[in-house]
Amino acid sequence: MTSVEHIITLGLPLLLFILFIFVLVEMRKRTRRDNEKKEELSLLVESFHEVIGKLKKQEEELRHLKSIAEQRAQDATSYSENILKSVPSGVVSFDRDLRITRLNPAAAEILKVTEEEAMGRDVQEVLAAPLSDLVMKRQTIRRQECLYKNAKGEELWLGLSLSELRDTSGQQIGFILVFSDITDVKALERQLRLKEHLTGLGELSMGIAHELKNPMAVIMGYIKMLLKRWPDSPELRTIQKELQLMDRIINDFMTFARPGKVTLQEVDLRGLINETLLPLVSERKDIRTTIECNVDSIRTDMTLLKQALVNLIKNAIEAMPKGGDLRISAHKNNGRVVLEVSDTGYGISEDIRDKVFTPFFTKKEKGTGLGLAIVQRNVTLLDGTVDFESSVNGTTFRIELPQYK
Repeated sequence: MTSVEHIITLGLPLLLFILFIFVLVEMRKRTRRDNEKKEELSLLVESFHEVIGKLKKQEEELRHLKSIAEQRAQDATSYSENILKSVPSGVVSFDRDLRITRLNPAAAEILKVTEEEAMGRDVQEVLAAPLSDLVMKRQTIRRQECLYKNAKGEELWLGLSLSELRDTSGQQIGFILVFSDITDVKALERQLRLKEHLTGLGELSMGIAHELKNPMAVIMGYIKMLLKRWPDSPELRTIQKELQLMDRIINDFMTFARPGKVTLQEVDLRGLINETLLPLVSERKDIRTTIECNVDSIRTDMTLLKQALVNLIKNAIEAMPKGGDLRISAHKNNGRVVLEVSDTGYGISEDIRDKVFTPFFTKKEKGTGLGLAIVQRNVTLLDGTVDFESSVNGTTFRIELPQYK
């Protein structure tokens, strides 16, 4: 074996061993790098999953917060809707072009229109004057009263306010009209003023009536003495007749002026109507009478009510000089007793309708002008109201009285 062969024989295994060690080291390095890469990839995947988990959690929290916000918004809307539906005042909202965007049930009831009819329509198409005129001015109204005729022709007194409607940023987006039916309040105010007026007038009138009554009695006494001496004197008979008329006027005057004292008692209304009507129409065979009483009894002052009935019946009879139909009815309406006296007479002309309850106002030759004034006085003392409707075919006087318990 030559030296070269000897070297090859000894060196080749060594070379192979070194090569093996090198390959093994490289493989270990590569394996370590692969493991590091796997660890990095695993860490990256784990971080990705962690981020995804956090995002999902945040998404769930956002969904929950959104759900809470939506529920709160829905609750706030429902709360506002419930308020609008519950308040007795009418509420109407308009956009900047004055088209109706909201109308609550109270407004629909007062105006006699439905929400479907009103939504999206112009203010002038839904509201009549003067309400539409006030909105058209686009000016804030703190408090105002107006007489308004609704879609059914009912006249109402309304107390109203008009305000600008703004969004959350403060920008004006329209107007809101709030109003209430104050018709009953105005009626009570009128009654109170009437009571005060009647009280003052009564105190003044009572003194005047007493001053007239005394000399009238003296004059009447002298006339009776003169008639005994000259019983056939037409002049004395005329004077006596005129004095009797004056005496009747003074008695009516004193009745009107006398301070009213109300004594409540249970009254058989049908019986009261019958006993009041029959004596007054007994001599008028040309007048047909009808009684429709659907009220058994009423707690009231019998004297004041009967006095009012007498004057209304007399008024009806005098309005039918050639005969006709006289109808008296009674029924209950909204907790009140409604009493009506109707005739088929010549009616009350338009030019005097505002004066019929004025003391001493009359168009009759023999009237004192106190009959209807006494009716109004007595009904007012009973906390009631009296009004009338009249045409060429007749007149109906309507008394409304409270039902006391």
